[in-house]
Amino acid sequence: MEDTKIAMMMAAGKALDYKKSNPDAESAEIMQHIMVNVGATGNAKISAIAAADRALKYKEENPRANDKEIMQRVMNESSEIIDATGE
Repeated sequence: MEDTKIAMMMAAGKALDYKKSNPDAESAEIMQHIMVNVGATGNAKISAIAAADRALKYKEENPRANDKEIMQRVMNESSEIIDATGE
């Protein structure tokens, strides 16, 4: 479970970084980047992708939120994300 949470945080961070570097990138492009660059497998990878997607949605909902706030929010919901993805 800890490895899954680490993969989730890495994916969320990579998604936010990618969006910052490529502000016009669509969600599908960012998710493709995450799938290629996150070293997790199986359900851990699914949870990581879900965490990245959630981080992007939070950023979209509140563009003024900094990455630390978004990462904390994703981490606070990590157990929920893991349960939803069947880990």
